[in-house]
Amino acid sequence: MISLKNHLIVLIVILTGSMLACSTHPEREFWSPYQDINWPEIGYYDSEFHTHPGLGDEQYDPHQTIDRYHEEGYRILVLAGHDYDIPDDHINSIYPWTGLSEVYEAIKYVQNPTEGNKTYEEMANEPFQDRDPVALGMVSVEGNEVSGPHHMVSLFNSLTTGGPTEAATLRNIEELGGIVYFAHPGRYVDRWGLTAYWYVDLYLRFDALIGQAVFNREDTHPLDRDFYDKIVHILGHERPVWLFGEDDMHRETTLGWNRDVILLENFRPGSMHPDIPDGSAPDVYIALRKGHSYLWKPSEQYNKRAFNISDVTVTATRVNLTIDDQSRVNEIRWMTHNPKTGTSEIIHYGYSISESNIPVYSGFVRAEIEGEEGTIYTQPFYLKEIN
Repeated sequence: MISLKNHLIVLIVILTGSMLACSTHPEREFWSPYQDINWPEIGYYDSEFHTHPGLGDEQYDPHQTIDRYHEEGYRILVLAGHDYDIPDDHINSIYPWTGLSEVYEAIKYVQNPTEGNKTYEEMANEPFQDRDPVALGMVSVEGNEVSGPHHMVSLFNSLTTGGPTEAATLRNIEELGGIVYFAHPGRYVDRWGLTAYWYVDLYLRFDALIGQAVFNREDTHPLDRDFYDKIVHILGHERPVWLFGEDDMHRETTLGWNRDVILLENFRPGSMHPDIPDGSAPDVYIALRKGHSYLWKPSEQYNKRAFNISDVTVTATRVNLTIDDQSRVNEIRWMTHNPKTGTSEIIHYGYSISESNIPVYSGFVRAEIEGEEGTIYTQPFYLKEIN
């Protein structure tokens, strides 16, 4: 039989433990990349930054690639040639679109050593044709897929060839004023044994590095979401990292599997090439840096967006999502990283989440908004301690 004294000791231990638990739970508030967006004025513009324009073993020529993405409703596009397919003695990139016929004339008799020394004329379906992004209602962005040696999608710059190390490549991109994200990281985690801390080191050293792919094609590397969440968890709000989906399109079978939705006001077609009006191209650059985007991942190839986020309300203690057509949403999951298991986990369901719903070990959440036609993947909502 437990004495009154022992009862008191137990009660003191319980109360002390509770007080310690409360004292170790930090006061936190949300920080969101979406909080400065003027939602009533926002338009939604599908983009593809990792698509291959017929310089190697690919189905479509550059103008055909543009035409297909235009047909599928994309408004922002990069013709991201592999750096090893680009004859850099003749061209730096497949850009501008209004000069594709000149690109063809410059390289048609050049041999590509990565394709058995076939000439670009032999690999082409037909001579390249010019396209005008303004006439098509699109924004064209210069870029390449550089082997750094880790493949990276390099944007808003003319870098043709990656350096001997990732750091050297990233330094070159920064010097050119570009931005860049890691392509299909799962490939290098599997092949080279790269760790999250290898990526974290480069994020901390290079401001031009804005994020990484969580979907490649239909889903080449299913663990890329968990891996992304782990990196976001390690870095925290002081170094935000954005998620991307990428078609990595070589053939029709890999086209239309991902739509990075850029959130812009007053969209105007154009390009940052001096011969073409800028339009919204500079705004695309800013949106990518700030995380003003989300990913639409279709459940079937070519599925266009069935619903959009029409508002994100963020207070210190709560995030609330508004969807323009809730009838097409089946479930909203809030995801985070669990450092104990090393994997992503669902911690909440519904249109809103409170700081109190989020475990102490978690420094961020992101939403997955799923419907029959596809799923929206938001950028992370970070939690930061209140001083």
